[in-house]
Amino acid sequence: MGFAPAPYPAEEDYIVSFSEVDINIDRGVVIRAGSRVVLSRPEFELLKFFLVNAGRDLSRDAILQAVWSGLADPNTRTVDAHVMRLRRKLEPEPDCPRHFVTLHKIGYRFQP
Repeated sequence: MGFAPAPYPAEEDYIVSFSEVDINIDRGVVIRAGSRVVLSRPEFELLKFFLVNAGRDLSRDAILQAVWSGLADPNTRTVDAHVMRLRRKLEPEPDCPRHFVTLHKIGYRFQP
């Protein structure tokens, strides 16, 4: 399946879809296979960052700066832990991710 905005259900809603996941960016709602998925604020912000940067190689430091700037002491393990949570919640097979891909010694790439 491709990565493309779905039709707008209402003027204020912007929906992005990949695989069996639909994300209402404006409302902060994530649906996977027809069921709502609850994401923490940092998880949702990380997901949005991945969506905007789909297909790009992203370093852990770049992700930290974009998503966790302003936190007292974030580190690259923060990124790893949140990516793992996104995988568990959104990947069809979390142990064999196809959307949230690890780039060894680099960081991550989101593959819609």
